[in-house]
Amino acid sequence: MTTPAWASEVCAGVHAAGSRDVVYVPDNPLSHVLRVFEDRFRDVRLLLATREEEAFGIAAGLYLGGRLPTVMLQSSGIGNSLNAITSLLLPYEIPVLMIVSMRGDAGEWNAAQAPMGRAVRAIFDAIAIPHTTAASADAARETVQRAGEAAFSRRVTVACLLPRRLTVSDAGSDTGVRPATQAGGLTEGSDTGVRPATQAGGLTQGSDTGVRPR
Repeated sequence: MTTPAWASEVCAGVHAAGSRDVVYVPDNPLSHVLRVFEDRFRDVRLLLATREEEAFGIAAGLYLGGRLPTVMLQSSGIGNSLNAITSLLLPYEIPVLMIVSMRGDAGEWNAAQAPMGRAVRAIFDAIAIPHTTAASADAARETVQRAGEAAFSRRVTVACLLPRRLTVSDAGSDTGVRPATQAGGLTEGSDTGVRPATQAGGLTQGSDTGVRPR
């Protein structure tokens, strides 16, 4: 089976960021990443979790034990893991590199995936998690590496999103889909820089998500 270029680059980025522990919840696109880790990065330990909140709990334990953890999950699992993220990772400043396989964005065939897919970035903004998007296979390594380095050096959880135009189309080629929003003057999904969401370790406040106190 041919390995997609983007999957190899994601693995290289995780490794370059210093992470040697990858906790994952199975997902079809992420299976390519797991295969590359198994074949080419034997020093990376892969840990299967049955649910997303379990994955973040394992990651927290790894960090407290002196490791630099990565969690890989599908975007639909963000909803399952919000309590673990907001009540454990964020208040105790436990850094995790989060690799998110997107569903519900451009090219999605399953309508049930669309609501969470549309909401992921706004959710991250609302809970002050910096996030970035791997725009192409060529940019994936640098994007992932920078996200990981930001997470582990600043003790924040940082998410790197893998859009379907990258994981489903041929090597992330242009599908003709154009972004709908802009942030900080940069077109969403086209840059490789980590989007800041909160004032933490030099990161600035993110865009207003419309959430107001009760």
